[in-house]
Amino acid sequence: MWNEQEKQQFLEHGYLHVRGLLDQPRVETIRAEFEDIWGRHGRSNQHVLLRYPTFIDLIEHPPILERVGAVFGRQTQLLQYDFLRQERNDTFPLRGWHRDFSFAGDRPLSMNVIVYLDEMTDERGPTYVVPGSQRGDALPPKDMRDKPMPGEVAVYADPGDAVFINSAIWHSGSRNQAQGLRRAIYMYYGYWWLKRYESDRALPPACLRDAGEMRLRLLGFQMPDGDVHMYDPTKLLRDPAGK
Repeated sequence: MWNEQEKQQFLEHGYLHVRGLLDQPRVETIRAEFEDIWGRHGRSNQHVLLRYPTFIDLIEHPPILERVGAVFGRQTQLLQYDFLRQERNDTFPLRGWHRDFSFAGDRPLSMNVIVYLDEMTDERGPTYVVPGSQRGDALPPKDMRDKPMPGEVAVYADPGDAVFINSAIWHSGSRNQAQGLRRAIYMYYGYWWLKRYESDRALPPACLRDAGEMRLRLLGFQMPDGDVHMYDPTKLLRDPAGK
């Protein structure tokens, strides 16, 4: 469970870097599965990743769900799921500033959890964020969207680290100028009443086999307790269980 300091950092700055969220053996297992899936399918989303037990288990990994649940309570849903694999590329822009979700207001409505499989150095291209930019609904200036931004912060992550990002914050990937790969997994969570990405397509049957209550809720198959329209959002931020 994240502590009060972590929660306040996330709410104030719009992101939280958590070190060692996955241990090294699990990182190696996921890397191997990652490469196998990439070889079969290329860049993949939830309709591919949720066929594989390793990636099914990851969406329920307690250190992830405990932190996401501290914001969304029992109304947490997985909205999208994909990964990225970049080789060295001298033509990729230095930045690609954007917001995943733009909505007037300061309360987080969705959150992107990025799990890193490689060390994020300046050469490999770390994730960048502009702390505090999650407030309001302004988009990054058009003339700065492919350039370093004043006030930007680089997330220097190690394999197995994760960054929890308020989806409204200005953030960017960057160019991989290293010899090695740049690999990361993206799990996009939000409130149960938000529409899941590509919800017109059925999810793979594998993700429903032996699924418990939590997974059914995460995938939108089981409604949270009570009426989803009747809850106190300030209480959810205080009480991870939403009680």
